[in-house]
Amino acid sequence: MKVSAIVVTYNRRELLEKTLAGLESQERPLDHIVVIDNASTDDTASYLASREFAIPHTVKRLATNTGGAGGFSAGVELAYGLGFDAFWVMDDDSIVRPGALAPLLRDLEDARERLGFLPSFAASMVVYHADGHICEMNVPETTWDWTRPLALGATYPLIKSASFVSCLVTREGVHAVGLPSANFFIWYDDAEYTQRLAKFRPGIFVADSVVDHLIPQNRGVNWGDVNDKNFWKFEYGARNQIASAVEFRSPTLAASLLENMLKQWRGSPVPMKLRLKLLGSAARGLTFKVEKKPARTVE
Repeated sequence: MKVSAIVVTYNRRELLEKTLAGLESQERPLDHIVVIDNASTDDTASYLASREFAIPHTVKRLATNTGGAGGFSAGVELAYGLGFDAFWVMDDDSIVRPGALAPLLRDLEDARERLGFLPSFAASMVVYHADGHICEMNVPETTWDWTRPLALGATYPLIKSASFVSCLVTREGVHAVGLPSANFFIWYDDAEYTQRLAKFRPGIFVADSVVDHLIPQNRGVNWGDVNDKNFWKFEYGARNQIASAVEFRSPTLAASLLENMLKQWRGSPVPMKLRLKLLGSAARGLTFKVEKKPARTVE
C-alpha cells in the first residue's frame, strides 16, 4: 500500500514539529505527508514553507479555520485525489512512535487474508504522553462481534469507532462512504466518520501500533467539566452526536449522550444556564444535516 499521512494543524507549530519528526522516523517509511494548515495565525505557515522535509509532501493552507473536521475532510480529499491507497490521519499533537505504521499495515493485510475482507480502517493504541497509560479520550469502541478475528488466531479485535489520533483509513473505505464531514467543525467528527466506515466494513484495533498524545490532561469528554471558556467545544459535541444519531437512526446513540450529561452533571459545578444551552445544542442536532461529499481522483 502507498500511504499518505494527513496532519491537521492550527496555531501549534512547536507540536507540529514533533508530529512531523515522528512521521519521518517510521521504520516502514511513509510515501507522502499532507499537512493541512487551518489558517494558522502563528508562524506555522513560514515554518512549513522553509522546512526541509525528508519525505515527499504537500502543504495546503486553508483560507479560514474550518476546525479539525474541515481540515480532515480537505486532507483526505487531497490525498485521495493524489491516488494513495491509505490515509493515516492525525492531529498535530500526535507523536507516532517509530514502529507505529508497520503493524497497522501488517494487520490490515492479515485481515484481508484471514477474514476475507480489507477492514475500512485500523486504529492505534493511543497513550498519554506523561505516563504511558491509555489516553481516555481515544479509546476505540468494539463491534458486537469483536472477538471474531481472535477466534481465528488473530491478535486484533473488530472496532466500530475510533479517534483521529492515528487512524489508518483505506482507500476502499473512502470510496464507499465519502469524505469526513467537514461541517462538524470540531468534536465527534472522527466518531461519526469511523462509524460510517464501519457500516461498510468494520475497523481493527492494533495494540502494538503505539502513539503518544500530547494533551495537557488525561481525561475523556466529561460534561461535568463544562464552563464558559470551553462551552463552545461541548456545544459542537452535543449537536454533532445527536446529528449522528439521526443519520444512523440510532436512538441508543442519542440516549447515551443524554445519560452521560445527566450522570456527569450530578454534583458538578456546571451552572443551569449552560446545562440548558447544551440541551438546546443537542436539540439543534435533530435538524443538522451531516455533510457527505464523495471522494474523487484528480484527472
